[in-house]
Amino acid sequence: MRKNSFNTTGRKTDAHLLQALHILFTEIQKLKTAVLDSIQTADTNVELRDTAFVKDIVGVSDRTLLRYQKLGLIRVHQRDKGGKKYFKLDDVLRLKRYLNS
Repeated sequence: MRKNSFNTTGRKTDAHLLQALHILFTEIQKLKTAVLDSIQTADTNVELRDTAFVKDIVGVSDRTLLRYQKLGLIRVHQRDKGGKKYFKLDDVLRLKRYLNS
């Protein structure tokens, strides 16, 4: 067995690497959030549509629309205080074209 051949400096190095990766991950998440926020503020002239409109235009059920959201085919652009979802009209039309192709 190699129990005795393992040195403690390897453990310290691994711990430092994990710490550095954690710091990098949190910084990337902060940058991602900042970029998404700046994109959303730049979209001041965006036409939004509610879930009922999307289901009607695309021709899907609540469950299917939720599945498309989880797959990343369409993204919720905004939610109101009651939790109602709103989608960009461009994204709705893009999803419709994608499904009809």
